[in-house]
Formats: sequence, C-alpha cells, structure tokens
Amino acid sequence: MSRLTGPELRAGVVLASGGLMAVLDATIVAVALPYLMGTFGATLAAAQWIITAYTLAMVATMPLAAGLAARWGARRVYLGALAAFAAASAVAGAADGLGWLIAARAAQGLGGGLMTPLGMAIGFGAVAPERRGRMMAITGVPMLAGPILGPVLGAVLLGTGSWRALFFVTVPLALLGIAGALAWLPADGAAGRRTRLDLAGAMLLVPGIVAVAYGISAHDAPGWVRIATAAAGAVLAGVFCVRATNRPEPLLRIGLLGRPGFGRGAAVLALYAAPYFGSAVLMPAYVQTLRSDSPAITAALMVPGAIGMGVSLQIAARLLERLGPRLVVGSGLGLAIAAGLAQVAVLRPDTPYALLGLLALLQGAGTGAVMMPTMSSSSRDLDGPDLASGSALLSLVNTVANGVGTAAVSALFTALSGAALTAAPGPPAQAAIVDALRLTQAAGLVVMALALAVRLRAPRRPPAILERQRPSANAGQAP
Repeated sequence: MSRLTGPELRAGVVLASGGLMAVLDATIVAVALPYLMGTFGATLAAAQWIITAYTLAMVATMPLAAGLAARWGARRVYLGALAAFAAASAVAGAADGLGWLIAARAAQGLGGGLMTPLGMAIGFGAVAPERRGRMMAITGVPMLAGPILGPVLGAVLLGTGSWRALFFVTVPLALLGIAGALAWLPADGAAGRRTRLDLAGAMLLVPGIVAVAYGISAHDAPGWVRIATAAAGAVLAGVFCVRATNRPEPLLRIGLLGRPGFGRGAAVLALYAAPYFGSAVLMPAYVQTLRSDSPAITAALMVPGAIGMGVSLQIAARLLERLGPRLVVGSGLGLAIAAGLAQVAVLRPDTPYALLGLLALLQGAGTGAVMMPTMSSSSRDLDGPDLASGSALLSLVNTVANGVGTAAVSALFTALSGAALTAAPGPPAQAAIVDALRLTQAAGLVVMALALAVRLRAPRRPPAILERQRPSANAGQAP
C-alpha cells in the first residue's frame, strides 16, 4: 500500500491548514450576523455584505489561480495569498465600521480564493498519481468539514463576548501557515515562469463568474436584478469558454471538461455538492423555527456529519487505491442517499435529536467517500498546467454548486412552506413546515441520485494497485 513520505505528509498538513482558514472564514460569520447588525446598527441587507463580499472575492480569484501559478509559480502565489489573508484578517478584526469590515472581508476572499485551488494543485503535484488519494485525505478535510464546523466555531467564539475574535483567530494560524509553507512546500520549478497571463480571458471570466455568484447570493436585491445579473454573467462565461477552446494557453483549460474522466467527476461533484451543502439551511429551520430550540442545538447536530466525513475520508482514500473510484464513490453516494431517505421517513416535529444525529453521521460518512475521492480520481491523469487548471475548475465547481444549492433549497422550502413559517405556532403550522422540509430534502435526493447514475455509467477502471501489477505488453522481449 502506497503511503505518503515524511516531506509529503508535512506539505499536506501545511496545505490543509491554509484550506481550513479559507473555508472556515466563508461560513464562520453566518451565526454572527444578528450580533454584527446590533453592533453597527445595520440592516440585514447591509450586514449580509459581510458574507457576500467574501464569497464574490473568492470566486473572482479562483479562475486566476492556474494562470498566476503558471506565470510566477504555485508556491510563490500561495505564499502571497496567505500573507494577504493574514493582513486582511487583522484589518477585519480591528475594523471600527461596517464599511471597513466589508472591505477587509473582500480582501480576505481574494486570498482565500487562491489558496483552495493552489493548495490542491501543489498537493497533487507533490506526489505520484497513485498517492493523490492519500494527499487528498489530508488536504480535503477542510473543504468538507469547513462549511459545517464554521458556524459551530463562530458560535463558540461569539461566546467570548467579542465579534473581533472571529477574525483575529486566523491571524496566528496564517502566520504559522506561511512559516510552514516556506519550510515544507516544494519549490517552484523554473519552467513556465514566462507564461503570459490571459488578460483578455480574465476580463471575460472573472466578471462573468462574479456576476453569476452575485445573482445567486445577493438576497437583498430585487429578483429581476439578480436574474439579469446572473444571465449577463453566464453570457460572459460562455464567451470565455468558446474563446478558451481556440487558444493554446487559456486562463482556464475548459477543454478538460471534455475528457470523460474529468468531466464526469465535475458533474458528480456538482450534482452532489449542490443538494448536500444546500440542505444545511434546513436544519436551523427545523430546530429553531419548528421546535423553538437554541442555535447551539443546531450546531451540535452538525458535528456528527463532520465526524463522519473526516473518518470516512481517511478510509476512502485507502480503498480508492485498491477498489477504484467507481466502487468507492458509488458506495458513498448510495450510503448518503439511503441516510437521506431515512431522514425523510422519520422526520416529525418530535423526532429524537439522537436519531437525527445518527443519520447525519451516516450521510457525512457517505459524503467523505464522494467529494474528495471524486476530485482525486478526476485529477489522476493531469499534470503540469492541466493539473493547475483542473484544480481551479473543481474548486470553482464546488463553490458555485454550494451557492446554487443553497439558493435553490431556500427558495423551494420557502415556496413549499407558504405562510406556515409566519403563522401562529400550532399543529397545523408544524405539519406544514415538516411536509415542506421532507419534500425539499426529497427533491435534493433526486439530484443526488443523478450523481449516482453519472458515476455508475463510468466504465470499470482497474484500481491503481492492479495497474501497477499488470505485466507490460513487452514483458520478456528483448529491448
């Protein structure tokens, strides 16, 4: 069984710490919005920009990661992103007004958007293809657990009595990450440093992706503005895709999506991430609106899922080498869908929290065998510039899918629940909310089933360990 060497393991830990900061800061502020509204005397629409600015900045820089790495080296750009993130975190923690805080959050997002895809590319590039699953078992934990642990950590830090701890906490972590990156990340090679950045492509794709993300996340804007903005962004992104297919060195190698293995992996990732992470908005509605319990219970119910993902990811990374992605990812999808169906079946106004926690643990275990193994197996045959672009594409797919899923789940639940959310408490309102929750989750499971169908349609591929043992066609012949 192929294990990571000491230097590879240390590099993985450094990259995981950077990824954790980027993902946590995307979600840690969610539970603090009411507190920040009171602190700054702001409306919800204004305070929401503390989250929106970070998200938009992240998606703005993700497409640039591959081009910047090709021009200046992945390690150099990663170190610059860490330094920018640390500085922006300090400014955010010291901000004395909402405007400064929003600006600092945008600067944090600029660094965070580079750290995630570059961390994946550096990690994969540091190991042989058959050990990429092992590397992803380390570097991928933040991407899975961060969206769930962020609100939990936010609630804990708010308990200190100061919102500034939400941002100051990442400053020493970022400085330690810089020291670790300087000591343990592999140096950039000399090749490719004179590659020219595709500025025209950036002027198409970056505004396009930001416009799409704004249309998804700007809940305070009128509906027609969001639709028009998202549509305009989709047009710009479409023009970029057409242009990229005719250029030898585009900003992002969109043509990778045409490769069966990579394209299939991106489809599975999008179809699973959207309903899974989108459904995170349903638990607060169930706990706090339907059962009138505290946000602390909501946070506690998210912990089993994170534990299940972390444990499952470590096991799946090892099984991926022996059994191959079709069986590992397919089994994870099956487990996650089965746990979701069970949750739909048992959901009542008085369902024991212990049972819901157990089902969250099982669905998290399924997710750990889906997300990171999909990314790892999709990137197995990529190298050099293709690897950097592939990492950026997969990170972008995951981020956009999360946003689309959250918006879609929220809209569907609101439409199905109707006036029950604002009606007087009582059995009729409770029944309506439970029915809306169950139908919304069932719709998400249908989308997950599509991901399973895409994964199972893949041809059976020999696991890496069998490929290494297969004799060469020229074995025994004279050279």
